[in-house]
Amino acid sequence: MFKQKKQKNTAAENRLGANQKIGILFCAMVSAVATGYVPNYINLYYTDAVGISMGAVAMILMITKITDGVTDIIMGMIIDRTHTRLGKARPWVLAGGIGIAVSIMLLFNCPGNLSYTGKVAFCAGCYFLANPFFGTMVSVACGTLNNLLTSDSRQRGVLGVFSAYGSLIPVLMIGLVVPKILSAMNESQEAYTTATLVFAVMAVLACVIGVLCTRETVTENSKDQLKENQTVKESIKALIKNKYFIYLAIGTILYNLSAAPVANYYAKYVFQDVGVATIINLPGMLMVFLLPFAVPMINRVGKRNCVVFGMVTAAISHLIILFANNNLAIFMVGKTIGSVAVIPFTVALIPMTGEICDYALYKTGKPMDGTISSAATMGGKIGIGLAAGISGVMMAASGYISSQADVAVTQPDSAILMIRLLASVYPAVLYLLAAFCFSKIDFEKNGIAEIQKELREKGLR
Repeated sequence: MFKQKKQKNTAAENRLGANQKIGILFCAMVSAVATGYVPNYINLYYTDAVGISMGAVAMILMITKITDGVTDIIMGMIIDRTHTRLGKARPWVLAGGIGIAVSIMLLFNCPGNLSYTGKVAFCAGCYFLANPFFGTMVSVACGTLNNLLTSDSRQRGVLGVFSAYGSLIPVLMIGLVVPKILSAMNESQEAYTTATLVFAVMAVLACVIGVLCTRETVTENSKDQLKENQTVKESIKALIKNKYFIYLAIGTILYNLSAAPVANYYAKYVFQDVGVATIINLPGMLMVFLLPFAVPMINRVGKRNCVVFGMVTAAISHLIILFANNNLAIFMVGKTIGSVAVIPFTVALIPMTGEICDYALYKTGKPMDGTISSAATMGGKIGIGLAAGISGVMMAASGYISSQADVAVTQPDSAILMIRLLASVYPAVLYLLAAFCFSKIDFEKNGIAEIQKELREKGLR
């Protein structure tokens, strides 16, 4: 009788209230500011407004990203060992959101009186604060929080929808609003300051609202049973042995590595108008209408099948972009198909990560939510950051000419071709590689439902 009553209480606690859903939406907004706005505009700002060479900016991004994988794992371990009145993850969402706001305002306001070397150093220092430090803090904390709000896979899928909506708000502003601000203000320093201030205020408000609305019910339910943490050595050993963690980490890196930030360059030099970037990014709005349909489809077909099919379809769609060249209509056909194809991955990532956390807890008996969730956030930040760095190196090698904001330049044909390849062939190859990795993660056929049931019966979830 007691056991039956406990199971009913657990089921009730696993049902998500409106406050939990709203809270995770706002937390996702904070994370998207760090992983979206900074990588998308740091190249354009420092090459075309500040005047740093493309090669120098690319090297800063790539060198910094070497540390990112380490800092994500470390942050995950710190979260697993955090015990406060706010829980494990929420304190770090709050601290990270405020830190991001301050650091991005510094990053996009490089003093014009600095020497060239000074500008490079300023860019490197501020980028480290904005992304590998505070970006890591809030991204890993938000990823972990998803798993600490509920232990039910289907409810985690619902969280995936709200998290995706939260991420979509900054992404739409990045793609639709920022290009208009830059175009209207001639890509001046004032334009970047104005755009960045919007995202800084967003980060602060979103982190406060997100923390106030959420409650770590999984942490509360299991705190009496899970009193011991793994040592760092045990955690690292468990990660290396967990093949699903490895596939998740590599798969998310490959997926995010496909996002070379060349939309603004494509609009500016192929379509001859940076404002066209707003049109290029319009397909992202389809996610607003299609996200709710992703959950029942994933529940029916399976997370792995939906994700793999979507990745392969996205690869094909980017080959359409290759042949579009400067034909905006054909370009938008490919872009639209690709945007729709990756929606299942956006929703499935959270429950997929949660199941890997449950699997690790089942195997080791000790919580690793923060450490394992760092795989998804690490994949996002490393992938997007390296995409910016790699695209910068490839564009520099193709002869791309950097300039000051008020100086017009004509790019060589080799640079234009590279921009086209980075927008088409490059992501197509990476989508196919990511599809292979996610095809190896199939918990539906490996008894995850029974594992989760046993964890709840033992009071571990």
